[in-house]
Amino acid sequence: MKIRCVAIDDEQFALSAIEKYCAKVPFIDLVAKFFDPFEAINYIKQNKPDLLFLDIQMPGLSGIQIARKINYHPLVIFTTAHSRFAVEGFELNALDYLLKPFDLERFYKAVEKAKERIESQRVYKATPKEDDFIIVKIEYKNVKIYVPDILYIEAMDNYTKIFTYQKMYLTLQKLSNFLLLLPEKEFIRVHKSFIISLSKISYFTREEVVIESKKIPVGRSYAEKFLTRIRG
Repeated sequence: MKIRCVAIDDEQFALSAIEKYCAKVPFIDLVAKFFDPFEAINYIKQNKPDLLFLDIQMPGLSGIQIARKINYHPLVIFTTAHSRFAVEGFELNALDYLLKPFDLERFYKAVEKAKERIESQRVYKATPKEDDFIIVKIEYKNVKIYVPDILYIEAMDNYTKIFTYQKMYLTLQKLSNFLLLLPEKEFIRVHKSFIISLSKISYFTREEVVIESKKIPVGRSYAEKFLTRIRG
């Protein structure tokens, strides 16, 4: 199955580059491209593509503003001429960002991430297990969150944030409660404010781990146990 994607950019050369590269990748289907971000939003909400290429800097409405307005959670790859804008993009759980001008090799690396992400999600959905989810109280609802989707969990003030592939959940449950709910072999506490999924780590040092471009500190009192677990 091909990945359905939409590109939004106010520059013709950038849209043309994305269109050309999409045509060279067999698992990518560019279903629409837009100069006008407002027109793009309407199309995206109605058709729900899998992947968006969003230019960060556009007159009227930025790519980041578009991502915040969409009423579901597609994968997002931001495009930008300035690397400093990528930080804000990653705060929205963007899959990747492409620094203009980008070549086919860099483009392919980004869409390969999308392919891997979508395939992993399809596997989880196709083979559900009775113990593959936890129930979390969010506002006045009990919400089912699938364990394989969880990237990391962060304590912040009186709240706990659960970051998944699809979205972020906010709950009043304490961070320590999740150590009891989640499989011990798959999750570990690396800081007083963070629990992480070991399988989602991109790379790590003694001081930090990186998951989906998010840098997570490793506390001194947690480092030895973490390093022992991750190295087997």
